[in-house]
Amino acid sequence: MININKLQINNNNNSLTVNSVINEKHQMPLTTSWCNIVRVKNSHDLSAKYQDICQSHHDDNKWILMINPENDSLEQLSNLGKIKPEKILKVNANKVNVSLEHIKNTLLKGTCSAMILSDAHFSQAELKQIAQCATVGKTQCILLQKSSLQPPKQLH
Repeated sequence: MININKLQINNNNNSLTVNSVINEKHQMPLTTSWCNIVRVKNSHDLSAKYQDICQSHHDDNKWILMINPENDSLEQLSNLGKIKPEKILKVNANKVNVSLEHIKNTLLKGTCSAMILSDAHFSQAELKQIAQCATVGKTQCILLQKSSLQPPKQLH
């Protein structure tokens, strides 16, 4: 797998004007065909989601960008031959600045077939901006979030 954390990245956004795209008055639900929140129950479920996403968004000319992925799940899928690691870019937010603006700019550029954000938490307004950028850039944005494992409440 390629690890983008070790690469020097020059961010040239001269051709993009994020504010003009975001400020347009689009009425769009938070979950759209380009942006989805997916709940994950456990590590097995996470591996299955990674496999489904990688297989359904594989494009020879585009990357799949994963922000804060679970490396063990990806490594296992790669070893089993269920995903092709040569088109996956992994970013660890602890090592690289992954701000909301970076996410929006990447979505707008459309150079990735999909962006996967693991355990990222955004406000409703931020989610709306992300959904708008994903739609404009035609980049699938998937927010993987762990489901709470609370037992069901009992009625007395």
